[in-house]
Amino acid sequence: MPWRGKSRKTRRRNEFFFVVYVNLSIELHFWHEWRFGSVSDYSDEELMALAMNDDARAFEELFHRYKRRLFGFFYGLVLDTEEARDCVQDTFLRLWQRRHQFAGKGRFSAYLFQIAKNHFLDRSRRQKSGAESQHVSNGKPAEHLPGTFSLDGGYGAAAAAEIREAVKDAMARLPEMQRLVYVLSEEQGMSYEEIADVLECPVGTVSSRKAEAVKKLRVLLRPLKDEFLGEGSQRGIRGAGNSNAEVNK
Repeated sequence: MPWRGKSRKTRRRNEFFFVVYVNLSIELHFWHEWRFGSVSDYSDEELMALAMNDDARAFEELFHRYKRRLFGFFYGLVLDTEEARDCVQDTFLRLWQRRHQFAGKGRFSAYLFQIAKNHFLDRSRRQKSGAESQHVSNGKPAEHLPGTFSLDGGYGAAAAAEIREAVKDAMARLPEMQRLVYVLSEEQGMSYEEIADVLECPVGTVSSRKAEAVKKLRVLLRPLKDEFLGEGSQRGIRGAGNSNAEVNK
């Protein structure tokens, strides 16, 4: 206790006021929930309105609601666990700094993912300006990569690692906007209309970017498919030589 070493009378007085403070805090908490309801009962937009008035509890609730979704979003883009976590933290920091700009922005989720999208694009520009030409990050992959399967045994583990690396490389070679559309659609399950709100572009543009992303991923992953399925492997190898030209269209 901070009052150790003081006189007995002073300690007892401090302990009394400490107990009173704790009890008042508890009572105030329950009164707030009785009067206004628990923050968990509020909509995203209502919580953001409270956060705009510097309500930390409301902002914390938004963080807990969206931290997993944002992590999945960023991991699908950067393909690195630690970087994805850092991006989540940076996005919520930006959200707090720009909370007063939310008024009239419509759905909170669209506003949050717009901030996340801009953070990803800023990150990509910084990497390019810093001459970071690596397609794949050097960080450790997540233990469970969405969309892949785990294989047991020595050969299986090596095969799983090869699949992860191939998927990471293929995703990293997609243009940023196509990668964004693909992740928002496939990983986040957003409709084209919701993605259009996040990217601030027409629905038709979202549709065409998704189609191009799928087409390029099929080309990039064709050799891997042929290798593991054993069908048309020679055709896949010959076609792989033309993949760069097709991807860079």
